[in-house]
Amino acid sequence: MFTVPVLDIKSDPLDVLLAVIGYRLSMLADSNDEAVEALFADRQVTIEFASAESDVARHFSFDNGEFSQRSGHAEKADLTITFKDSMTGVKLLTKGDLPAFMTAVQEGNLSIEGDYSLMMWFNKLAKHIVPTIPDEYQPYVQKAKPYAYKAQKFTNHWIGVAKHKLGK
Repeated sequence: MFTVPVLDIKSDPLDVLLAVIGYRLSMLADSNDEAVEALFADRQVTIEFASAESDVARHFSFDNGEFSQRSGHAEKADLTITFKDSMTGVKLLTKGDLPAFMTAVQEGNLSIEGDYSLMMWFNKLAKHIVPTIPDEYQPYVQKAKPYAYKAQKFTNHWIGVAKHKLGK
């Protein structure tokens, strides 16, 4: 695994996803969206996401409407979510389903430490992370989806080939 130094992002898929989520959260913090402003207001919390298997951790800090993200473990997190491995984290975060998180806890694929109520709060905030696509652009998105799926299959194939050659 390597780190892109300018962006402070590791090549690990969980760290990449968390960095993207962090950049989107920073955009939301700077927006004039009243629903997001209400969620950010009067919050002074740090939420850390990590992988137990790989050396990946990233934390998000919310401070009365201000947002920041950092690579690495937080000095003091109000909520820490540790995934069994990076791909479990990616799957759960992209699914965006709070009951799936609870199932993962029961199955031992994820551990949560700290203020559980922050999970509910972050889930409300997460609904704003994926921007809505204006109706006039929907046909273009539908046309692009098959190509995205083909690219995903192609990428997965070559990642499997690379892992096999590297003996992982």
